[in-house]
Amino acid sequence: MSAEEPPFKLRPLPTIEFPILPEDIARERRKKLLIGSSIITLTGLTGALFFLWPGIERKEVHAADRQAQPAVPADLGCVPPSDASAPPPPPPSDSAPLRDPPPRTQSRHRFGQSPGFRPALLSAGLSSSEADAVIAALEGVLDFRRCRPEHEITIERDNEGALKRFEYRASPVQIYEVRRDANGTFRGVRVEVPLEVTEAGHGGFITASLGEAIESAGLGRQLVGPFIEAFENRIDFQSDLRPGDVFKVVVVEERLNGLLYRYGQVLAMELRTQKKGVLRSFYFASPDGLGDFFDESGRPAQGSWLRTPLHYDHISSPFDPKRFHPILRRIVPHNGIDYAAPPGTPVWAAAAGEVIWVGERGPNGNLVSIAHQGGYVTHYAHLLRFAQGLRRGMRVRQKQVIGYVGSTGRSTGPHLHFALERDGRFINPATVLNMQGPPLPPPLMLRFRAEMGRLRRLLEKIELPPPPLALPKVESKPPPPPDPMD
Repeated sequence: MSAEEPPFKLRPLPTIEFPILPEDIARERRKKLLIGSSIITLTGLTGALFFLWPGIERKEVHAADRQAQPAVPADLGCVPPSDASAPPPPPPSDSAPLRDPPPRTQSRHRFGQSPGFRPALLSAGLSSSEADAVIAALEGVLDFRRCRPEHEITIERDNEGALKRFEYRASPVQIYEVRRDANGTFRGVRVEVPLEVTEAGHGGFITASLGEAIESAGLGRQLVGPFIEAFENRIDFQSDLRPGDVFKVVVVEERLNGLLYRYGQVLAMELRTQKKGVLRSFYFASPDGLGDFFDESGRPAQGSWLRTPLHYDHISSPFDPKRFHPILRRIVPHNGIDYAAPPGTPVWAAAAGEVIWVGERGPNGNLVSIAHQGGYVTHYAHLLRFAQGLRRGMRVRQKQVIGYVGSTGRSTGPHLHFALERDGRFINPATVLNMQGPPLPPPLMLRFRAEMGRLRRLLEKIELPPPPLALPKVESKPPPPPDPMD
């Protein structure tokens, strides 16, 4: 800014007693046009004067405009455009795309700890009438007694809020759906989820135990049960296996969207052991649909008796006439074998026979007793519940489900107490129930040998991973010849 003094003197700002005259206003406007912004000193006095002049100028210049334009109420929050000359926005075009309607609402819920199916539906948001309609649609399609807390409920409504679709998902392959048809009636169906089914072979070396070896090979522990079921009459898994022994298995794999979902039926198994040689077992189903494991001679792998009438985790207590009781804290004979297993595990009849007891029986809890040929009686104690329809006097076949593992009666945890009695005296099932079963009849034997040949070739194609350590070599021994009395 120029430091030169201007050629005129500024008039002091008038006080409130002396209002600004119109001729003073005009004169000061002329001074403003001549001086410009470069010679105005930004002081409090001139700043106040500069603030007043534009306000007075707006009153003079735009008074007519304000009379022509309606005032906008301040409480509307309207902000005028900064550029009054900007053109107004174009009107909406008829060709502009319409906005899609909002999607149907969808909500997901857990079945949770609901006491029943209907309360679960009400907790998920269905009305009483909607819940009744869904239950009626699923009657005979879904077993409401099988609902579990982790199962999922999906509710889908249309834009008006009406129920459009209901889904109950028990697993990725167990899906039940209710939809409204064209007549407005709800229909319930089970959704078919396609699974890719293949036969796969796996194998590995045993270093510590069979269960550890199967798990190290990337297989589930559930495959240990079929090995025990097929070979327990020919090998002691606790004393006969050595580091360096080999296992092989051919199993059905079920895949969902290319990923392994679960293992199906085990078809063939092989144990190459240093102590017992090579043992093989093959699954074969008869025309009536009943299947079992057979050795290479065509005899049932478990013989005429099941030494272990369930798939179990481990033996929690063996047969011991001098056992110290963990609850009573005194010597009480343990007249059976305790097989620890998850609650709800199916329990089978060890052999064909007649049911002589079904019900609660003191410390045994829920008990089933079956009489067999030869004076034998088997007892199954601490059951969670009995098989549906089981009653006294009923004939049962070998491996028929008679109940489910529980912890009723005098029990420290879920397990099956399996006892064997003969002529009123308890005996050890592990040493007695090893009778050899009869071979397949000739018509079925031909079919079995053809299937066994196919499965045996699959076993031979299984490639083993490198052994984890310098393990001894397992030599193959031929299977024993069949009994000449066959």
